[in-house]
Amino acid sequence: MKKVISLLLCLSLLFGAVALAEETADATVASTATVLQDGDVLVTINDQAVTWADVQPVYDSLVNNYGSYYDMADNTNVELFRAVAIENMISEVLMSQKAKELGLELTAEEAAAAEAQADSDWDSALQSYVSANYADLTEESAQEDKDAANAAAVEYFNGLGYTPESLREDYKTYAVYDKVQAVMTQDATVTDEEVEEQYQSLVAADKELYQNDLAAYIEYNSYVDQMAMYAMYYGTENNMDHAWYHPAGFRAIKHILLPVDEELMSTYQDLVARLEEQMEAEQAAEETTTEEAAAEATEAAEATESVEPTATPEPVTQADVDNAKAEILASLADKIDEINQKIADGVDFDELIATYGVNADGTASDPGMTSEPYKTSGYEVAEASTDYVPEFVEAAFSVSSIGEVSAPYLSDYGVHIVKYIGDVAEGPVAMTDAEREAKRASLLESKQNELYSAKMDEWISESSIVYSGLTPSMKDIEAREAAAEAETVTATTEEPAATDAPAAQ
Repeated sequence: MKKVISLLLCLSLLFGAVALAEETADATVASTATVLQDGDVLVTINDQAVTWADVQPVYDSLVNNYGSYYDMADNTNVELFRAVAIENMISEVLMSQKAKELGLELTAEEAAAAEAQADSDWDSALQSYVSANYADLTEESAQEDKDAANAAAVEYFNGLGYTPESLREDYKTYAVYDKVQAVMTQDATVTDEEVEEQYQSLVAADKELYQNDLAAYIEYNSYVDQMAMYAMYYGTENNMDHAWYHPAGFRAIKHILLPVDEELMSTYQDLVARLEEQMEAEQAAEETTTEEAAAEATEAAEATESVEPTATPEPVTQADVDNAKAEILASLADKIDEINQKIADGVDFDELIATYGVNADGTASDPGMTSEPYKTSGYEVAEASTDYVPEFVEAAFSVSSIGEVSAPYLSDYGVHIVKYIGDVAEGPVAMTDAEREAKRASLLESKQNELYSAKMDEWISESSIVYSGLTPSMKDIEAREAAAEAETVTATTEEPAATDAPAAQ
């Protein structure tokens, strides 16, 4: 649970919780919700009174982080947030009561560890705030400026109700709750058979989705890669799996990427871009009606009457592009011939990648070819692949036999010489030991959550929980909504049927 507090700190920073809190405070005053005082008892749990002062910090956290998604000027939403906060407090009070009943306490070492984690998270939150709001601050900045930025961060989080002392107490409290939760979920176990059953279920589901839909498979796996990249960038967790069934139609490919002279590449790319613009303009002109074309011509003429005429650039032809491409290939002809000769002599392709697939500074032109798993297995490429440049895909399928090497293909990355090293087998994707343990952990967490919910429901049913009625409980809100829905259904059912209008006399 201490992770929740840390997360709330981060969310408060990211979503500007201070502004949200101020807006919500104004909206709450404007609503017709009952005004609650700190000492007002909202619920009594096994003779332990819970006041608005106990509930309000939870309510404020909920509003700070989720209030922007609701109209907090609406009384029903204010009451909903209060009810959720009360339910949360009921769970916490029961956890606390059970901790005393079971004699669960923190050792001195555990308490110190909880406080140390709280202090670390507090410092991280302050640093994040300063980084986000004082981008110009550096190690060389004056200490006065650093102190001012840090003070602003402290004031920000104090305004949200957080202090180092309160965090330490919260973290120690939640560390005790962790002990209670461990007792509640101690019977949760996961067998090897259950992990295997889940794996087979995932394989079957993905086979249904992707066996006959290469494009969907490629799109999904690309999305997983994108989410993994975002998670790495933002330092968050990513639990998405690649598809567990691999459809047919993929080749394993390796390539030598020859760097191209920058000036020659720039000339080629410029010509390609200009030719594409011309073709798009011609297509647009064909789709324009005669009247529209005349009107556009008139507007253009009027707009340019007072403008000095400029030279119209010469149109680009496909021959211009082909010549620029030929010039690039000619610049690498000796190297390409040398590579082809070594291939004919039986030199290992990996050795050729290491020798020729390098930039002027000696670094790999395509680092993927020098790192696993691609160094061994190559790239998986299908004719429908969209995560590779078209020229590379075309090169990959320009040869028909495994072991065959393509002619040189030019793309924006350089010149590719591609080797078809094999076909990627269709079928289930094997689960690694790490993935198997991740699945085991996920299943265990699900079972623990189920046991936790069941045990909490049991404790609630065994407890004496009395609401004061000063603000509606979740049961009250659910009953109110059910009654409103029933009233709507009744009104609709009882509405008299429409009759035909009387005929005109």
